[in-house]
Amino acid sequence: MRSKFGLSLLILFLASFNVIGQSNPKPTRAKRVFTNEDLGKFREKYGSEADSEPATQPSQAADEAKQPRTTVSGKEATPESKAYWAAKLKETESSLEKAKGQELKFQGALERFEQKLRDAKGDFHVTTSQQQVADSLKNLSRAKEETKQAEEAKKKLLAEAAEKDSSHPTCRNNPARTVTQPR
Repeated sequence: MRSKFGLSLLILFLASFNVIGQSNPKPTRAKRVFTNEDLGKFREKYGSEADSEPATQPSQAADEAKQPRTTVSGKEATPESKAYWAAKLKETESSLEKAKGQELKFQGALERFEQKLRDAKGDFHVTTSQQQVADSLKNLSRAKEETKQAEEAKKKLLAEAAEKDSSHPTCRNNPARTVTQPR
């Protein structure tokens, strides 16, 4: 009886150490809430591109969101500055590259679905493949139209920039300067 009592006491003693060890809360790391600014920092650091442009913040007006955010030494970029035109050109070229990428993607999908249609056996596979080809053709034509619009926007922007540059007061009646280096 005594040995059973001692054994029971020993088990209770060891179980109490287990309970005490488990009751100590482990220090947990504070959870961090990421904001859009944090996301922008990570994109800059690691070079990933956004699939879609972030929506405007509720505090921003829609017109403010469309304005370029480029600054030159703390000043806002104006239509007369080169930074303004460079930012606009970069934005336009980015949309053009995106449109060309979409066009290539849909062209590849169309080729895959046409091959799938040629290899299809049975009514179900044939009709499914035909629908996929039709959808791919529709997407490809849309992507080609977007590419065409982006190219036109780029041409229009370049023409507008050339017009603004030539109509700039400092550019009128000024002969081209030549730089000579001292000997």
